[in-house]
Amino acid sequence: MALTTTQLTQNGFDPATLTARVSNGERLTVKHLAKEFKLKSPVVKQLIVDYYGSRVQFKRGRTGGIVFTA
Repeated sequence: MALTTTQLTQNGFDPATLTARVSNGERLTVKHLAKEFKLKSPVVKQLIVDYYGSRVQFKRGRTGGIVFTA
């Protein structure tokens, strides 16, 4: 079940801001977002997966990060 926008923003996590940051070319990682929102990495990853579903991919490695698919 996907989380609502209200539930996400209560955790300090704003999906619209995340989408805009990735669209502007900023490289975001789960680790950095977890630190920013003061949450654990698995929690942040689950929030992202629950909200975006199959539209999001997590790339590993030096040039990795969060990528949105069309």
